[in-house]
Amino acid sequence: MAQSVLKNLDSADIRQEPFPYLIAENALDPDYYAELEAAYPALERVAGPGPLANNKLYSRSAPDVLDDGEMPDIWRDFFAYHSSQAFLEECLAFWAEPIAREYPDIAQRFGKPLSQLTGGVRQGGREKTPENLQADVMMDCQFCMNSPVTEVSSVRVPHVDNPAKLFAGILYFRRVDDESEGGNLNLYRLTDDRYYHDRKLNVPEEFIEAVDQVPYRANTIILWLNTPRSLHGVTPRSVTEVPRRFVNFIGESYVTRPAGFFPVKRSLSGRIGDAARRLVKV
Repeated sequence: MAQSVLKNLDSADIRQEPFPYLIAENALDPDYYAELEAAYPALERVAGPGPLANNKLYSRSAPDVLDDGEMPDIWRDFFAYHSSQAFLEECLAFWAEPIAREYPDIAQRFGKPLSQLTGGVRQGGREKTPENLQADVMMDCQFCMNSPVTEVSSVRVPHVDNPAKLFAGILYFRRVDDESEGGNLNLYRLTDDRYYHDRKLNVPEEFIEAVDQVPYRANTIILWLNTPRSLHGVTPRSVTEVPRRFVNFIGESYVTRPAGFFPVKRSLSGRIGDAARRLVKV
């Protein structure tokens, strides 16, 4: 039976500033984590064959993993639970107070209380996929690997996640032979009201400051409620042949009205670019 990543966590430990989040070491029971780690797939099972780009994210989502008959049962059970209705309900209970504080109108936006929200396994294409509109919150669990680093770099600069995302989490599976430096997750605070998001939802560093850091360490977890302030980014990683490994947890909704949980603040040039692209499509 799969062990929930929330099993050993207490919502009382959620920090509220600069956004709701929780960091915990030894998230899973040691023996269970060791079994998962021993069965973690090789890089080519996640990224596919062939040459890989420098320090790039590759992932496999729940639908693919659950349909893979060669995947070890311990991982298929883990993915099945962490993309299930049961895990959605566990997450909603865990985040209940921060959700009420950040999104006091959420029941109106769904047309029902949180306790009645339905979940499904997120399919590719997000809101463009009809199956993703059949439940209130689409759940996903992903194997994620950052490819070997040939040039010191950050795989992801400071950003916020898709506004359709309600909550998220990362559980690190650092290899014991990984002697690289960096690859930690910085958490940021906005320091200037002039900030804006680019097309990838990145925020320029002159508008933010780092306030906390999650070390890239085995069995360490970071969970957060997605808000317009939930800024995070990965510190540069040194040259290494060892991939950076983690499991991603996602809960997104494509049926709220209005769409998304918060608006994106775009620069003037970004807004002009968006308008131009819409005209081209017409």
